[in-house]
Amino acid sequence: MSAKIFPKDITSYDLLKTFAVLTMIFDHIGLYFFPEHLWIRVIGRMSFPVWLFLIGYARSRDLPMMLFVGAGALIVADMIAGIPIFMLNIIVTIIFVRIVLDRIALFCFQSYMHFWCVGILLFALSLPTAFILDYGAQAILTALFGYCIRHRKNEKIVNDRFLFSFMMFVFFNFVVVQHIMFGFSMMQFTVMIVCVGFVYLVLYYFQSKVFSGFTRKCPLPVVFVLQLCGRRSLEIYVVHLLIFKALGFYFGTIGDGLFAVHL
Repeated sequence: MSAKIFPKDITSYDLLKTFAVLTMIFDHIGLYFFPEHLWIRVIGRMSFPVWLFLIGYARSRDLPMMLFVGAGALIVADMIAGIPIFMLNIIVTIIFVRIVLDRIALFCFQSYMHFWCVGILLFALSLPTAFILDYGAQAILTALFGYCIRHRKNEKIVNDRFLFSFMMFVFFNFVVVQHIMFGFSMMQFTVMIVCVGFVYLVLYYFQSKVFSGFTRKCPLPVVFVLQLCGRRSLEIYVVHLLIFKALGFYFGTIGDGLFAVHL
């Protein structure tokens, strides 16, 4: 992570990741401290698509050691607190997606038939795999959407009509699976559709940009926060979850006791 060279100015990545970090923390407040208040989780659904979209949108598939350290630390924390190990945390999901995404994309881009067959298969696997890996196969679908946006000008089968159709397919997959897993009310489901739909539209038009003028106008503390969230999101994810797990265990809102491991 320290080897990366970041622009001095605020980027579109910083803005998008800051939004994802804030909604993620809000979602985890609901998960660890107010599990009965599903409205918090409804709003928190806006975070996930951003992370996996950016995994697919990225040029590289690097697997830095920090990913494995973070994933392992969270698994150990779950074991200590007596939180079920499965589903495995989203860092494990990200590692898996980075390993398989290019191979899947290479197969998909052979033809529309290949693409939609893989899409339908991943859709069918989304719910059962979500009990093994956090978000399961829908993580691959969302990353594949990000991959398509990145390569929208380089692949013959990727045109605006196809992209919009695939975006709607991925969006539908996500909201349906989340509704089934959480059991949202009709009002909550409707709000989730609107909020998550807005996020997918933002992702559809996402481009890598640097905002020099905006950076100069922003107070330094705002610039610091935006770039911290945008460039240290992995560390923020791991640290805040370790803190939340410890507090939740202490206050008795999560877990069954020390090393009460569920498999």
